[in-house]
Amino acid sequence: MDWLNFAEVNWLAVVIAFVVVFVVGWFWYSPQGFFPLWTRLGKIDRDAVGEANMGVAFGGTFLGTGLGVILTALLLNGLGVEGWVAGMLTGFILGLVYRGGAHAIHNGFALRHPGVTLIDLAHDTVQLAIAGAILGAMG
Repeated sequence: MDWLNFAEVNWLAVVIAFVVVFVVGWFWYSPQGFFPLWTRLGKIDRDAVGEANMGVAFGGTFLGTGLGVILTALLLNGLGVEGWVAGMLTGFILGLVYRGGAHAIHNGFALRHPGVTLIDLAHDTVQLAIAGAILGAMG
């Protein structure tokens, strides 16, 4: 478990990566992004979304995004990944395989439209690729 070394983490890079990917996520699921298609394909009632507890939704998003960026930083350090390209590729693989794979499994059994899975999978893959690039660049 040598990779689980918090002392080696560049916390400024973590904060910057977190803010950037949070903004990407905000845009991704905004009315200008994929939200209209995501709700239509997922048969999600927009009125129900407006009535949802946004504190819980954003709290979970905040926590999940933060932990994802921190874990990516720990893994990059533990693997000795340096530079923005190597960081981006590592983040891309993590997003595609682990996060995207989880979406495929859960959404498949929940019988969600494959387009919903693709939007979510692409979001997480792009998000962790960007985080990896920032973390790799700032080492």
